[in-house]
Amino acid sequence: MSWSRRRLLAATGSVAALSGCLNLFADDDRALSESPTGTWQQAGHDARNTSASDVTVPDRGTPAWNGGGATTIPPLIAGETVYAVGDALTALDAKTGDQEWQTELDSESSRVSSTQPAIAGEHVLFASEGQLRSFDVEDGSERWAESIDCAPIGPITVDPDNEIGIVPFERPKTGEAVMELVAFAVSSGETEWTAPLLASVLTTPPAISDGRVFAAGYARDETPVIRCLEAERGEFLWERELDDIMTRPVATEDRILVGDGGSLAIYDPAGGERLASMEIEGREIQGIAVDDGTAFVLSDDGLVALSVSDSSERWFVEGDPHADGLAVGRNSVVAPLTGDTFDLDTPWPCIAAFDRSDGATQWYYAIDEGFDPAIGAPPVIADGVVFAMSNKQSGITALGDLPSEND
Repeated sequence: MSWSRRRLLAATGSVAALSGCLNLFADDDRALSESPTGTWQQAGHDARNTSASDVTVPDRGTPAWNGGGATTIPPLIAGETVYAVGDALTALDAKTGDQEWQTELDSESSRVSSTQPAIAGEHVLFASEGQLRSFDVEDGSERWAESIDCAPIGPITVDPDNEIGIVPFERPKTGEAVMELVAFAVSSGETEWTAPLLASVLTTPPAISDGRVFAAGYARDETPVIRCLEAERGEFLWERELDDIMTRPVATEDRILVGDGGSLAIYDPAGGERLASMEIEGREIQGIAVDDGTAFVLSDDGLVALSVSDSSERWFVEGDPHADGLAVGRNSVVAPLTGDTFDLDTPWPCIAAFDRSDGATQWYYAIDEGFDPAIGAPPVIADGVVFAMSNKQSGITALGDLPSEND
């Protein structure tokens, strides 16, 4: 599938209200038993887009609290605070869901007016139509604001040193859209460099590793490509063509992984040599997470764990995905997946946890109320909690190791 404006607008990741009544704090909200901590500070967890965090996924996925007013933008986590983006930027206590502070964003009503922010040190970095802004993590006060004549089309990536942020933007122009990566200084918001690249929300954000930026998108003739740039100045280093790009790039210390149709394409980050192509048996890839030599791949047929070194399959769980993305913890893989073995009368959309060693189902949380239930964004994890979003309730729902209210 080639890049298209329609696909960009239809995907998740921007401020757009899902159906359902606004219910920031339900009557039956409960605090988690422990204060969760985590460092999920950007869209792919870290600069490499690994979607893997060294935290323990809870033994149960029981709904605790709901809050924040977010609809499609996944939360961020720093320490014991959760940051949610809806009509406002809201900081929540990760244990109780209580509001710590809230800052109005004054964003335009455009569906692509805002995108997932990133946390870098004392900054919550936020891109919206016409501007880049930084808010203080402690109280939400504005640290700086920079005007920029464009609209964001994907999340922000911050380099490991918290010095440079990169966000894909679309600039206004009659006729063909002008899209580019914009690198800016975290401390001030000033533009450091720009690089042209057609992209969609499925192929962003780029990954940053070892002083290089790895971006997936399309050349001007809409040829799918993965491109490598020097991080400090944006200088072009190498580019390779793909068949049908499906995901954002994921970087490890010695490999770059990207979904290419029904294959997991693996490249050498130094020179761009294609090291391997791991077939997913004709399945279209919808999300990749990598940790400790294993690639966890969400496809339209289910969830598979693959050895990065020898391409062998470690386990496979058949099911239907409900969002583009997953999260890997120390003990479990959490994915928006409905499995055939789940005890459900109807295949409701589910957030489910699987043992990362063998794929055994540990628990699942079904979105089973209301008309046409849907999962609003991929799950995000912290120690002892999974954060989920759906059109069942507006806001973020914390799932933790609590007894069911029916127990």
